[in-house]
Amino acid sequence: MASIFLSSRIAANSILVKTALLSNKFIEKIISIIRELKNEGSNLVKKVMNEKKYEYDPYTHYPFDGGIKDELTGYQLFFHIHRQNEYGHFHTFAKDENGDLVHLILVSMNKEGEPIGLATVNRWVTGDKYVKADVLKSLSEKYFVDPKLYKDKRVVEFINYIFKAYKLEINQLFEDRDRWIFNYVNDNFREPFEDRDYEVLSYKQIVL
Repeated sequence: MASIFLSSRIAANSILVKTALLSNKFIEKIISIIRELKNEGSNLVKKVMNEKKYEYDPYTHYPFDGGIKDELTGYQLFFHIHRQNEYGHFHTFAKDENGDLVHLILVSMNKEGEPIGLATVNRWVTGDKYVKADVLKSLSEKYFVDPKLYKDKRVVEFINYIFKAYKLEINQLFEDRDRWIFNYVNDNFREPFEDRDYEVLSYKQIVL
């Protein structure tokens, strides 16, 4: 019995090590993109803003209205600006098996075009379908938008890599979000999805 338990622990640790190594690989890819753009005198937020004016307005989407949508995979993204303590953020979405839009994570960015945080948001923010953490994990695991759908593929590659580099953190955000919702319902005897006092439901600061 002890040997079975030990084998299970070894297998679990092996998976964690492999995940960590894979994560580091994609963090290096993210850093490489940021460094390459800096050498060109640019950065990720400049690229995604598509030479448009900086608008502190949630209804102004970059690089263009509707964002970047991959019709083959069902995944999409856009960037906009309306929150304090950041320059702007990406929203990422998937379509579930019924074709309904599901928000995955928000990627907060600073003015230098570096990611500074990941978050989940309340349903009123994006008007998407509510699904539980296990579904979000499954959808985020497969996140992919074809980089060729935007003129500078590095913007899209960056978001694709975020899902690979921070898989464990993203999964934890989904679990934290579900726990927050559970506690809210228990405390208030109603769902939180239209409560404008709560925008971000779980957050993780990241430092490259």
